[in-house]
Amino acid sequence: MVIEKASPLFGDVTVYPVKNGKQRVEIYIRLQNKVEGMQIGIAIDGSSSMQSMFAAQTPKLFRRAGDNVMEPIVRGLCRYACDFSGDGTILPIYWAIDAGGKEVESLGRLDKDTVKTMPVEGPSNNRWGTGTLLLPALDYFLTEFANAPWIVLLLITDGVIGDLDAVITRSMAIAPDILDGKLGKCKFVLVGVGEEVSEEQIDKIDNMFEGTSFEGKIDLWDGKFAATMNDLQEIWDEVDFGIKLPGNARIFDDKGNEVITYLDEIPQVMSFAVAEGTTSVRIEIAGMTIIQPLA
Repeated sequence: MVIEKASPLFGDVTVYPVKNGKQRVEIYIRLQNKVEGMQIGIAIDGSSSMQSMFAAQTPKLFRRAGDNVMEPIVRGLCRYACDFSGDGTILPIYWAIDAGGKEVESLGRLDKDTVKTMPVEGPSNNRWGTGTLLLPALDYFLTEFANAPWIVLLLITDGVIGDLDAVITRSMAIAPDILDGKLGKCKFVLVGVGEEVSEEQIDKIDNMFEGTSFEGKIDLWDGKFAATMNDLQEIWDEVDFGIKLPGNARIFDDKGNEVITYLDEIPQVMSFAVAEGTTSVRIEIAGMTIIQPLA
């Protein structure tokens, strides 16, 4: 369960279901860091249902400012992502194109300057897809970034994913390789735009490891709704960059019991357990005292 953040210092705050009278809590500290070796892919839904969001059926001569709602979304996301990429470039593609939505179209590597003028008109030659299959896009990036120490994918969609079960199966298959270091660290963020996005699917992909042997060991996917995001920084709210922050922190439960103390350095993801029914924790960090609700 994702909890409302009590401080802008925090990214996602997640409280997991009760097990043996305890609840695991994860609190991400927000960072804005370029990560060495990080490769970032941006996947833009090119299925036919997206045409109205690109104003694709309206000749450019007759379009009004703002008709192509995808242009500012995609350019803004790409510019922002360039600041985190190890080499300052990102690799955008259109996915779910052509018959059955089984193909992808690469736009080539772009940097912050080229992103400013990149055309955002949808797939070339009207290759709008007749289905919305996510697995081909995932496999494309896993191949392109196979040797990267860090892989971050931002995948934009407006509707129902037709092969969600296959995506989950693929994710389960690569999880051991990530944990064993055979594949770089990965984070995949599914960003829903428009009114047809399936909240059920977003939640399912976000929580796919709950109740499995991987729970607590890896958190591969995150789901976001563009309409509820206040700023682009929220894209990274559930990304563990593996960074230790200088300083110390102490966390207490709602009865004043000390839960955990970090001396000398603080992990970007503070993970700890509290007793069932704990309503909040008091966090002393960076010279501040923050009361973080857990329900």
